[in-house]
Amino acid sequence: MILRIWFPNLEYLVDFRDGLIGANLGTVWDSVAVLLLWYTIRELWLVVLLNTINKEKVMNKRTFLTMLLVGGLIMMGLAGCGENKNSREWIENKVSEVSRVYPTENLFDLFKQFPDGFEIEQVYFKKKSDGIDDFITEIKLKGDATSHTIAGTLAKIPATDDAPKSENVVVSVQYADNKFTFSDEETARKIWKFDRFLFQKLTINKAELSNFRLKEKSYNSVTNGFSISYLTENKIVNNYFDKKDSEKSILEIGSSLQNEGYYYYSILIDYKDGYYFRETVSNAGVYNGQ
Repeated sequence: MILRIWFPNLEYLVDFRDGLIGANLGTVWDSVAVLLLWYTIRELWLVVLLNTINKEKVMNKRTFLTMLLVGGLIMMGLAGCGENKNSREWIENKVSEVSRVYPTENLFDLFKQFPDGFEIEQVYFKKKSDGIDDFITEIKLKGDATSHTIAGTLAKIPATDDAPKSENVVVSVQYADNKFTFSDEETARKIWKFDRFLFQKLTINKAELSNFRLKEKSYNSVTNGFSISYLTENKIVNNYFDKKDSEKSILEIGSSLQNEGYYYYSILIDYKDGYYFRETVSNAGVYNGQ
């Protein structure tokens, strides 16, 4: 990368080679790289200042103040470039956006957050020692902004490609008057062990997250995907999964950086008991014109 720095009557080109401060300055910089670049620019600025003084002997006030201003802006810019996207603070600032949804007891209130429409998906299955369970339970709902309705399907889907298609079970779902209505109530109760979504009861915000015990976090500079997980002992979560109040679980939140207006967050709950649970609310389909 070539960094061009200009001062009155002087122009300096600094060549930062890969391996000196990192392969790509446009991605996440680690603290060592940022510190090295910071000191490099600072020393360069001092050299420029001394050279100018020596050459011109007497520097007018305006030129001197201009150099100070430019130098300060460079330092401030570098501080911003050093944003650590793999830090707990940065990731929590992003994932705390789920507070737009968690909690939302009445699904129609989601239209206030996503006036153009939204999608809800919940996936649940038990993992066997030799792979996932024979069936996956999946409920998908779509909030249609035109008709102002919320509807979709509840399905029991074979987890393997070689399973007979005849074993698929699909039930139509409508949400109205704060309750779910199924085309086959008896079958729905057998398929879906929950009578509501987790986001209808669970509160997640920045204050809540800061109190959780951090398990791990990650940021991928290639895909711009990020996730953070916590060790929790949450009564609301435990009650939702019919666990004891003192039961411990792992709560994970994941997403990726997208354009303004795009919302997509997944919540995963893991009790280390072989079950997989994921709940996603997004406006991705609407955002992408689907």
